[in-house]
Amino acid sequence: MQANAVVSSKGQVTLPAAMRAKLGLVPGSHIHFEVRGHELVIIPELPMSAYYGMLKGYDLGDIEPEKELDRTFE
Repeated sequence: MQANAVVSSKGQVTLPAAMRAKLGLVPGSHIHFEVRGHELVIIPELPMSAYYGMLKGYDLGDIEPEKELDRTFE
């Protein structure tokens, strides 16, 4: 998918609707910009909800840390 855009006097660019839809970008979405050589790469940041259930089915063992003994303060 390719598109052309024009940079405004304020440095703004409008992302084409088809690209926003394909990437799931909605108002308030966060994106990350990265320069690679002479290219500008735009990477959408996934919301935390996108990670829900990612580890389902994996045996994570006992990942809860050991509890410390109660301390006394004098």
